[in-house]
Amino acid sequence: MRRVLRKRLPRDLKAGIGRYLALVLVIAMGIYLVIGIVGSAETVLHGTEEKRGIFNTEDGCFTVFLPLTDDELTEISADGTEIQAEFYTDLEVDENTRLRMFKNRQRIDKVILDEGRLAEKDGECVIEKRYAAENDISLGDKIQAGGAEFTVCGIGCVPDYDQPKAKFSDTAVQSKYFGLIFVTDECYDNVRRTTSRKAEEYVYAYTLGDGVTDDDLKGRIKELDLDYTKVEDKYFRETIDDILAGRNDIKDGVDELYDGTAELSDGMKDMTSHNDELNDAAQAMVDSFFAQANSEPHLMLASVKLTEENYEKELDELIEATKSQDLKDLKEGLAGVIAFRDGLRDYTDGAQEASDGSDELKDGVSELRDGIGEMLDEVFDIDIDNLISYVAAGDNERIEAAAGDVIMDRNAGLVAGIIVLILFGYVISVFVVHRVESEASVIGALYALGVKKKDLLGHYITLPTIVAFLGGLAGTALGFSPIGIGTQLQDSYGYFSLPQYDIFYAPYLLVYGLFLPPVTAAIVNALVINKKLSRTALSLIKNEQGASSYKQFNIRTKSFPTMFRIRQMLREVRSAAAVVLGMLVSLMVIMLGLDCYVMCQAVKRDTVADTDYQYMYLYKYPEENVPAGGEGAYVETLSTDCMGYTLDVTVIGLNEKSKYFDARPEKGKNRAVINNSLVQRYGYKVGDKVTFTDMANDADHSFTVTGVAEYSQGFTIFMDIDSMRELFGEKDDYFNAVYSDKPLDIDEGRLYSVTSKADIEKSAGVYVEQMASLVWTLVIAGTVIFIVVMYLMMGVMIDRSSFGIALIKIFGYRPREVRSLYLNGNLMVVAVGALVCIPLSKFIIDCIYPSFIPNVACSMVLEFPPYLYFIIYVMVLAVYFVSSALLTRKLSRITPAEVLKNRE
Repeated sequence: MRRVLRKRLPRDLKAGIGRYLALVLVIAMGIYLVIGIVGSAETVLHGTEEKRGIFNTEDGCFTVFLPLTDDELTEISADGTEIQAEFYTDLEVDENTRLRMFKNRQRIDKVILDEGRLAEKDGECVIEKRYAAENDISLGDKIQAGGAEFTVCGIGCVPDYDQPKAKFSDTAVQSKYFGLIFVTDECYDNVRRTTSRKAEEYVYAYTLGDGVTDDDLKGRIKELDLDYTKVEDKYFRETIDDILAGRNDIKDGVDELYDGTAELSDGMKDMTSHNDELNDAAQAMVDSFFAQANSEPHLMLASVKLTEENYEKELDELIEATKSQDLKDLKEGLAGVIAFRDGLRDYTDGAQEASDGSDELKDGVSELRDGIGEMLDEVFDIDIDNLISYVAAGDNERIEAAAGDVIMDRNAGLVAGIIVLILFGYVISVFVVHRVESEASVIGALYALGVKKKDLLGHYITLPTIVAFLGGLAGTALGFSPIGIGTQLQDSYGYFSLPQYDIFYAPYLLVYGLFLPPVTAAIVNALVINKKLSRTALSLIKNEQGASSYKQFNIRTKSFPTMFRIRQMLREVRSAAAVVLGMLVSLMVIMLGLDCYVMCQAVKRDTVADTDYQYMYLYKYPEENVPAGGEGAYVETLSTDCMGYTLDVTVIGLNEKSKYFDARPEKGKNRAVINNSLVQRYGYKVGDKVTFTDMANDADHSFTVTGVAEYSQGFTIFMDIDSMRELFGEKDDYFNAVYSDKPLDIDEGRLYSVTSKADIEKSAGVYVEQMASLVWTLVIAGTVIFIVVMYLMMGVMIDRSSFGIALIKIFGYRPREVRSLYLNGNLMVVAVGALVCIPLSKFIIDCIYPSFIPNVACSMVLEFPPYLYFIIYVMVLAVYFVSSALLTRKLSRITPAEVLKNRE
């Protein structure tokens, strides 16, 4: 009997060839959709991992003020860590275009060539492939950069510029205006020596040794001594000079004080060097005066000899006895000369004491100078290490950026895959149920002949399973073909600088495409058919239909066509449900694509609309005062978690009334205004507490939300600038960003980056360009699936009503009237179903959409404009009318003989 059943399979396939081909198309399109999207993502992810070893991709890189010496390199790489210098110089091609010149890589971040060879002699270069493609450069072409001429000998890419952005702060890749070239060591040195150029950047790439962490290596680099006096960057030197200005003022003052005391001491020494001579001369004058006085006649007659000890007494006695005025004058003269000598002696003694004191003062100031030097070294500690920046590979947005970008595609594809499985599982079940019901009398006869239920179950499962397998096989083949994965990969190849990846046949995708469809078909059919085959042989032979439930409906209308259509719809409620469910699932795929499109368009539109400034200047070395015409701000970067991904949150400190932002932050270190991107992604509202992480200082900062600003660029919060300075420990007048509505005259050496509104407009459109292929694939595939499902389900409804249609024709109804009764009645199902399914599918996809973009910090506006809903609704009705027109031929093929076939 099984042999008999097997012989029926080709006849069944031939009889329903159109239906089965449509089913194959639905399954193939669904599998193609999933494998094309997810397979391209897996190809990039697997290719990135596979090429990592060929590239010998760095574990990170760091930039220093001065090149490391051989001893320093040996010191920090002693544990197996490998370090390679990747110095570069930017060469100008024209006013807007730059080429970044590197030496050939030897060990780390090696060049993978698409064509050609590495540079081997002076004047040759390998050029980065995206720049070459954007500027139509081929092997053998000559290019000019920085006043030098190069011949292109190779075209390739490197892993540390997977996303070839000139600066980390650049908002998007612009390969038309920025690229890389790789030359020989000799050529590099010659170009730097002979052409006008900017300063060289000292960058080192590293791969960590066993057991070594990024923190370990970073700590060793920071421990290296730096002689900051050798740093050539004048703005770095200015910063150091500003830091040392107070120290130098104090030191200069102490040095001047010491010099003054030294001069005083020397002067005092000079002044006291003749003290003895002065005192001897004064004493000699006193002795001369006494000798002359003793030669006076009065004294000689009186036989008196005057001395310093007795002259007053002797002269007083003689004056009293003689009343001589001359003796009085003599006494006063002797007293005066003695007083002069004593005064001079006191002066010289004081001068000597002052000299001794000046020596002590000099020694004290000398000690002060030595002590103040130590104190100033502590207060003005210029402990500057050689490290400018340190970026681990995981934090470097240039490295393996394509792999991060396709995660969204993979997530969307996997969700679409689940939706597709649900869809064709249900569609197959409807087909099989219809087939079993239409062959009920045959099945009953086979039961009567002794055929087992399991044999019939296997028979009715076989054909849908084979069809599902063929659909899966076709979809898998298309998905892994150039029009599947190959087409989706072009989005990545057209934006990122990637080597050519071999298509990766992910095992789970092969299982999904080749095994899941037939397995799903077999399981669903087994569950559905089992109940249908559980009826008795007599019930099946008589093809009994349960129709009693229809009498429960009392339709109040005098119009027979209207009443008939309603009753027909109620009879075919299961098929109608299949149409509505198919519509819902198909619309979910379409809504997924439209959500991508709407969000990307909103990011493009809102980012530009919310940017009120024309120029943004980020400082590496801030000035003392904000340039005229600019608005100063303070910018820091924190981070937040989103489904396991770490995303940047920009903190902007604003003055009280900003000209370029509508945020009005309140004073307070824990108060902030958040932008609408954070509201859309996390659902924050005013009054909520939000916490972000300062990765550099390993600290968390919590803020109370005081308002929401209309600003769509990334994740951003706004603080009062004074409160922000206090929070991050900066000076009262510190700023590191300036916004303006016109170009400002700021020396480029002070700046980290300059971003114009034109740059923002260019980068805002990147999302639209990147997602275009995915959007079109989802929308087209969803539309095709919907059309086929609509056609098949309505066809099933007609097949199920074939007896009634044949009977109506016997009663003399014309084809137009038959079509009106059986096809136009479905219009209500489709019209009402679309009104329910369109918003429902939109709601479901909106709920799960955040899981598609967990690695992107952007706004998430998913609201459709009203006209888009109207367009979708009109398209649903258009599909119905097209399907109805096609099914008119099916109606014409139903003959009155159907009545005789189904008589008991």
